[in-house]
Amino acid sequence: MAIGQQEIIKRVEKIRDYHKLAPIAFERLHINRGRQLMYELLKDVFGDPMMAPGKQFNGDWEMLFTQLGVDSLSAAISLQIQQVQQKAIEEQQKKIELGILRLASQTTSQVKALLLDTAIGNLTLKKPGEISLESLVARLENDYGKGPTPPEGEKPFTWLIILEQQKVAGLKAWVEYELKVVEYQLSSLPVQEEKPDKINFELRIVKNRIDYLKELLKHLQ
Repeated sequence: MAIGQQEIIKRVEKIRDYHKLAPIAFERLHINRGRQLMYELLKDVFGDPMMAPGKQFNGDWEMLFTQLGVDSLSAAISLQIQQVQQKAIEEQQKKIELGILRLASQTTSQVKALLLDTAIGNLTLKKPGEISLESLVARLENDYGKGPTPPEGEKPFTWLIILEQQKVAGLKAWVEYELKVVEYQLSSLPVQEEKPDKINFELRIVKNRIDYLKELLKHLQ
């Protein structure tokens, strides 16, 4: 580890201050600064991120986010958690490292919710018919995910394949299906009241996914 415990504590406290910000477009600059501080801490404690067990990304955590996006960050953090849990290190050190990674998961969820909020705003700026179907699919893939949640037992497939094979009616039907899936996820979450200084970013992600799909459906009528 390149830094000591006192420096880690100091940086963690600063990053926690950024977690008090709601993941909305208005706070973008501040949240991005918190993200940069978080990923600098990850680099100083763990080095470069992993893409797979034993395989490192050719760049640091910030570069991973910039080049491959927030979902790749989440995957790298999960891999790092597994590695720490398996390491033969002193228990206190393990607690510190896992605490840093939990903090990183919060930052990444905050950023994910922010990106969805921004994407919703971008959709609302356009009137139905102003965005081509191909552009809508590109937005879906970039803002939401490569494809809808596949029914149980089926392999994943992409929004683009749906458009190519089932045209606009099929795309609309799958967006409506995905909306039902996410609404069910929301209904299944435990009821938690947000406090002003403790925002539930995972809940915000689910709610923003619902709002995003509803807004996108307006462009598929």
